[in-house]
Amino acid sequence: MLEFRSIALADKPRVDAVLRACGSQSCEFAFGNLFIWQKVYHTQISFCDDMLIVSYQTPEESSYTCPKGVGNFEKAIREISDHARQNGRRLFLYGCSEEEAQEIDRLFPNRFSFEVDEGYFEYVYSAEALADLAGRKYHDKRNHIAAFERNNPDWTFEEITKENIGQCAEMNERWLRLNEYKDEVQLSAEHNVLNIAMANYDTLGFYGGLIRAGGKVVAFSFGERLNDTTFCTHFEKAYADVKGAYQIINREMARRLRSDFVYINREEDTGSPGLRRAKQSYHPTVWLKKINAIEK
Repeated sequence: MLEFRSIALADKPRVDAVLRACGSQSCEFAFGNLFIWQKVYHTQISFCDDMLIVSYQTPEESSYTCPKGVGNFEKAIREISDHARQNGRRLFLYGCSEEEAQEIDRLFPNRFSFEVDEGYFEYVYSAEALADLAGRKYHDKRNHIAAFERNNPDWTFEEITKENIGQCAEMNERWLRLNEYKDEVQLSAEHNVLNIAMANYDTLGFYGGLIRAGGKVVAFSFGERLNDTTFCTHFEKAYADVKGAYQIINREMARRLRSDFVYINREEDTGSPGLRRAKQSYHPTVWLKKINAIEK
C-alpha cells in the first residue's frame, strides 16, 4: 500500500531524477514548487517503484496527481485507487496529460470519466522568442521596455544571490502592501510561500534575477529547472507603476536562460481573465493541457 508523507529537502535528488527521466514539462511536479507550497495545499508524496505520486489531502476532499516516471503506470494507478478507496474517497487524478488520459482509458475502459479546466493549462514559451521579442506581435512589449529604459537610464540586471536576495524580500513586502486589497487571503499565502522559497533558495536550486533602477529593486523573477529542455518560472514581481518593469525582467531572464533551455514554462492563469490576457500576449509555443480523471 502507498504511504504518503510530507516533502523533505532530502527528497529532491530522487524527485528530480524521476521527473527528468520522464521529461515532464509541467510545473506541478517541479520539486521546488511541491516543497514551498506543501503547507498551503496539504501536499504529500509517495513512490510506487520509480513512479512519483503526489497527494493533496484535506478533511473535505482528496486528490492525487497522475503518476510520473518511467515505472509501471498501470500498477501505480491501481495502488492509488486502492489508497483512495481505503480512505473512503473516490479516486480523483489531477493533471494528466492527453497521452496519460488516453492510456488510463485504454487500461481501465469505462472506469473513469475525464474533465478539463483551462484555468490550469500551463503556458510554455520559446526561450528564444521571449529573449528576442522579434516581430510585430511583440511590438507592445518592446514599447514598454523602451519606455522603461528611457525613464531609468541607470537600470541594471543582477542574478539573485545570497547578498541581494534580502532586497528582493524587502521589495516583496512593499509589493504585498500595495496589492493585498486585491485578494488579501491569496496574496498573503503567496507571500508566505515566497518567503519559504527565498529562505531555501540555494538548497532548492533556484535561479533568478532582479532589475534595479535608481539603486532600488523594482522587479525580480526566479524559478527552477524542470528537465533538460525546460525552465519553470515560479515567481515574477514588479511594481505596476514602473512602466515596463514586468516586460524587462521577463526579457532579461529569457536572455540568460536561452543558452541552457529551449522552453520556459510560466505556469497557469488560474482562470483569471487579466492573467490569461497577459500570458497569451506572449504567444505560448505550447498551451499544456491538464486533464482530470475521476473514477466512476
